[in-house]
Amino acid sequence: MANISGVGSEAMAYASEAYSASLAKSAQHQEAQQSLSLIESAAVQPITPPASSGAHITTDVLGQNINIRV
Repeated sequence: MANISGVGSEAMAYASEAYSASLAKSAQHQEAQQSLSLIESAAVQPITPPASSGAHITTDVLGQNINIRV
């Protein structure tokens, strides 16, 4: 009967290792999905030059109207 208990503990060790590997794979998959979501959300936002945002909006028209007096 010693062989049967030895086989049982080996099977339990294998099952535990397989379960751990499954959990690790699931965690990696979840982390990859989060990374892809972060990349996609960053790619959607338009890049606005500093002169066109906020308080710098007056610099967008700078130099468009030139008054020349002779």
